Amino acid sequence: MKCRKMMLGMSVGISVLLFTSSFSLAMEPGKLLMETVDKGLTVLKEPSLSGTEKTQERRQALWKEISIVFNFEEMSKRALGQHWKKRSPEEKKEFVELFTNILKDAYIGKTDTYNGEKVVLLREKQDSNYAVVQTRFITKNGTEIAVDYSMLNNSGEWKIYDVIIEGVSMINNYRSQFNNILLKSPYENLVKRMKEKTTEETATQ
Repeated sequence: MKCRKMMLGMSVGISVLLFTSSFSLAMEPGKLLMETVDKGLTVLKEPSLSGTEKTQERRQALWKEISIVFNFEEMSKRALGQHWKKRSPEEKKEFVELFTNILKDAYIGKTDTYNGEKVVLLREKQDSNYAVVQTRFITKNGTEIAVDYSMLNNSGEWKIYDVIIEGVSMINNYRSQFNNILLKSPYENLVKRMKEKTTEETATQ
């Protein structure tokens, strides 16, 4: 049951957050998050972007907007964990690009799953440059899913670096996967698998 709720949370929580538009990031993290959700609901109701024939156009537009909300470099650094320091500047740049593409391929398809879910802001906690915004996603049948957003303030801009669904960290999940691969094979093999993954996902869209 918990696993099913977590998967539903990935579908609802991340996909609703994907629906975003241009806005100022220089505001409190909770307010920023909820404005993102509100703007997303507006996008979802936009007639000119509805329908299967508009799928690619809709997804491309949404991904263009989401790039300002997430700190992909911080997410990549945390996902690679202890192996990040060993990488050259060029390798780090490549990894960020590959990991960003994996996140895009994994979650952009969730943008088509919205079905009237509601988002409720519970509270936000700030500690210096870090914040956690706690929310609940409520489905039409009343199922509640805990989704927390870890955010980092960089030069006055709050950006998300992790999403926690029912207590499970998305970044920790990836770090475990990457670490298991790197314990058994060289870094080049991980890069190769990441490239293959993004190629497969692109082909199925």
